Amino acid sequence: MGSAINFLDHKLKPAVQSDAIDDDFHPLSNLISSDRRALEEGFMAYPVTKPPLEIVFTLHCPIVIHRLKLWVHMGALKTTAVDVYVQNKRGNFDKIGSGESQTAEIFEFVNIRKVAALSEPADSRIAQYTLFPTVGYLLANCSVIKLVIKKTARCVAVLRKIECWGQPARSCSKPVKDSIETMWYKNAHLIEDDFETLSNEAPDTPATDIPEEFLDELTCDIMTIPMILPSGKLVDQMTIEKHNQEEEKWGRQASDPFTSLIYTEMRKPMFNAALKSRIDQFLIKHSDSTKFQQLPRTVGTNLRSMTTNSIHYVSTCVSRKRKLESEHPELDYSCSSLEVAVRKALSTATRYTLSAVDEEQSLNSCHSCMKSLGCFYRIISCKHLICRDCLEAQTQSPSSCKCSCGMRFERKLVEKHHVR
Repeated sequence: MGSAINFLDHKLKPAVQSDAIDDDFHPLSNLISSDRRALEEGFMAYPVTKPPLEIVFTLHCPIVIHRLKLWVHMGALKTTAVDVYVQNKRGNFDKIGSGESQTAEIFEFVNIRKVAALSEPADSRIAQYTLFPTVGYLLANCSVIKLVIKKTARCVAVLRKIECWGQPARSCSKPVKDSIETMWYKNAHLIEDDFETLSNEAPDTPATDIPEEFLDELTCDIMTIPMILPSGKLVDQMTIEKHNQEEEKWGRQASDPFTSLIYTEMRKPMFNAALKSRIDQFLIKHSDSTKFQQLPRTVGTNLRSMTTNSIHYVSTCVSRKRKLESEHPELDYSCSSLEVAVRKALSTATRYTLSAVDEEQSLNSCHSCMKSLGCFYRIISCKHLICRDCLEAQTQSPSSCKCSCGMRFERKLVEKHHVR
């Protein structure tokens, strides 16, 4: 048996366990799963879990390690430091390698006794590290491997994929070596058949890769309703709801899953409409792809209620218009100025398109000059606002102050008002 074998392939029956709680959508079993889709999902620790955390792999038989390859990047999440341990004959774990990088997406640990020299990786995303040559006896007879995720890029610990290439150790019997070879080459044949089946069913191109900005920064799934957290992270609305439910179980208030800061009126998740439109455009463009057909779609409003409201609004406007046409109001020309005449006409006119913005502006502007900027005061008697210029003009008159609505007031019955 000359070629290397991936002993963490599911056909070679490895086992995996961890001391950390995994995420429901990215369980630890994905790393050795026989399901191709689950294998692509990878492992993610529960959001509140912080490093360090341990992942232990038990192999089918003792092996000689050639290469250990880790995919530490998953969307916007990244593991930045990993230590590798091997169990010795006494049952203890000895360290055989260590790697740390802030930019690399793949960590590759190489046994230089089996590989002549470290070649410069063709991909800049790969960071290569040498396994400690002083522990060659452990590299030549390894059956249990432990990974310790020490650091992350200020996020939850992730491991998208792992491979362990090598050969059966010398201590393995010939029947064991033959069974390993049989399972591996049978597995390789099945993999080729799977690739052919997938290519016939769904001829996806590399252009259908999901952009990273469309992925939830916690679950790494494409977002249906993208939300911006107070910490600046992008997650799906469903992720926020699930996190709030978990916090409620422990009697805690809803908070940012990245910073644990409680939501307030000024600090709360906001809907990202621009990103939502780009995601919908991307899904419509690649709607023929099988991996996007099961994604939920949203329109943001109830079409039936929109139709009902529109019909009611149109009927109301028509009835008001007919009533206005049937009436002939008498014009009053006894106004002191054009400004007063316009204000009086607007006060009796029917408005068909009065929005919430118009109402807010009318409540936060001077009742006399309609100015919306500056310093304002509220008249306690009539509750109207008046700006400083109009108030000074009123106080300079010999008679008492008079609001534009006609109600008189005293100067002391005016209080400071702060416009929101």
